[in-house]
Amino acid sequence: MPVFLLIVLVLFTVVVLANSVITVQQGYEVMLERFGKYVVTLKPGLHFVTPFIYKVGRRMNMMEHAIEIPSQEVITKDNATVTVDAIVFLVVTDAYKAAYNVSNYVSVCQQLALANVRSVIGQREFDTVLAERTQMNEEILRDIDAASEVWGIKVTRVEIRDIRPPSDLLAAMGEQKKADQEKRAKILTAEGEQQSQIKVAEGKRQAVILESQGRLEAARNEAQAIKITAQAQADATKAVAEVIQGQGQAAINYFLGQKYIEAMARINPDAKIVMIPADFSTGIASIGGIATLLGGEGGKGGK
Repeated sequence: MPVFLLIVLVLFTVVVLANSVITVQQGYEVMLERFGKYVVTLKPGLHFVTPFIYKVGRRMNMMEHAIEIPSQEVITKDNATVTVDAIVFLVVTDAYKAAYNVSNYVSVCQQLALANVRSVIGQREFDTVLAERTQMNEEILRDIDAASEVWGIKVTRVEIRDIRPPSDLLAAMGEQKKADQEKRAKILTAEGEQQSQIKVAEGKRQAVILESQGRLEAARNEAQAIKITAQAQADATKAVAEVIQGQGQAAINYFLGQKYIEAMARINPDAKIVMIPADFSTGIASIGGIATLLGGEGGKGGK
């Protein structure tokens, strides 16, 4: 056999074997076609087919994967323009539908996501768009998943990654935020000053109350002391009166003389010796005469 024919035979054998064996990787499925018509879906593994009759149609990725949604400008309900981009996570659940019911499911899902992002954001005002990102994700997910079911696609998650308002709107938001912070600071300062004034006034009120209570207590104590002193003096006077009644004129002279000496001593309390005036006996005698006169009048009265 000529060498040329041998080489041709070897090459033909290699080509036949290459077209007879189909290897499907894990996570993928292969559409097998016969003369361009779908026949069967090949699962992961090694498959042998008749060469030149069957061929691989499309290889479908059955793993969950992400599709980036390009940035686009969207007008909100209150006519604010924002730039939005997102990402969609999906998985092919039916390889046949994804291969033959839609030409390019990735491109179609991107366009569907773009339309739904515009619709969902256009129904909201700007402040709501910034605050309700989770709700918007859920709405977009629900709409895309319902539309892609006929293509054998399951949308598992939608995330709006960034919402960028225009620069002038950002500047206005910054000024508003600054004004709000200054307003809150002034309010807090005013409330602090008010609380401080209330505390000071309360302290002064408590001080006045305590001072009044102290004066009242002192007055009560002073009145009680006066009362006790008066009672003591009354008791002493009563006792003296009883003694005088029993001892007569001599007791009166003794009592008055003692008081006279005490009065003289109080004139110079630091003196160690009390000087008695020369007319002391005359004074005592005069006091005694008064006492006798008082006694005589008392006796007449008694008669």
